[in-house]
Amino acid sequence: MNGEIPVRRAGKRRGRLLAAAVFIAVLLLITLASSVVVVDQTEVGVVKVLGKVQDEPLQPGLHFVTPFITEVVRMPTYEKTMEMVGERHIKALTSEGLPVFFDMAVQYKIDPMKAPQVYSTLKNYEVWMESRIRAHARDIVAQYKAEDLYTEKREFIQSDFERRLDEEFRPYGILITAVLIRNIDLPESVERAIQAKIEAKQEAERMQFIVQKEELEAKRKEVEAQGIARANQIIGESLRNNPEYVQWYYLQVLDEFAKSNNNAVIVVPVPSAFYPGVDRNVSANIPLILPAQK
Repeated sequence: MNGEIPVRRAGKRRGRLLAAAVFIAVLLLITLASSVVVVDQTEVGVVKVLGKVQDEPLQPGLHFVTPFITEVVRMPTYEKTMEMVGERHIKALTSEGLPVFFDMAVQYKIDPMKAPQVYSTLKNYEVWMESRIRAHARDIVAQYKAEDLYTEKREFIQSDFERRLDEEFRPYGILITAVLIRNIDLPESVERAIQAKIEAKQEAERMQFIVQKEELEAKRKEVEAQGIARANQIIGESLRNNPEYVQWYYLQVLDEFAKSNNNAVIVVPVPSAFYPGVDRNVSANIPLILPAQK
């Protein structure tokens, strides 16, 4: 009996040692796990030590931090889209006082080096962004007419939105990349009036194009006529100065005409002496009749 007591005590001691070893191993694993941080390629890590945000963010990769007192908040750095559609659509008044409703999509991304500033200053930055976007929407739309949202001026309105939002958000570390306005809703009567005005403008532009086309065609014909008149003038002066050429050209044509198989008799309406090889003594007033060449 007395021999069993030391054995029991030794067994209990080994059990305590084993439990302590397991506890230490688990503690080491927890410590190791909390000290190793992996940041994804599309993220940046905001470091908080005892609740205080550090200025330097963790870039993508493997990092070791002080366990238990360090917390790493991951923030996305890829381009995101904030959509205000459906029940969250934008409502504003135009310069005429007309209410308009439209959807808006704002594309943005966080500057990785300013992620700690975004977190410490704004934290729930998308809530803050939406409130500021709605405020800017009311201010900007109030400077334009309702029809501007339907015409090419919409691009200028979107550019104005993008510029203003970027000027306000960039100092906080939020970069605006694009602003899109879609699904504009106006009172039906206003839409019909705007559509009629747009169609009238397009018809006026079409008629103006036709008039310009006709004016250009008339100008072309005028230039062409002037060119023909000038060419005839040059040709006339040349023939007057060189009458022998007219005779030579006439005889060439007459010779080709005489060789044609379709003609039996050729009446030359010029003096006989004009044609080479004809007797000079023949009366100049008698027309020359030549047999066609067989």
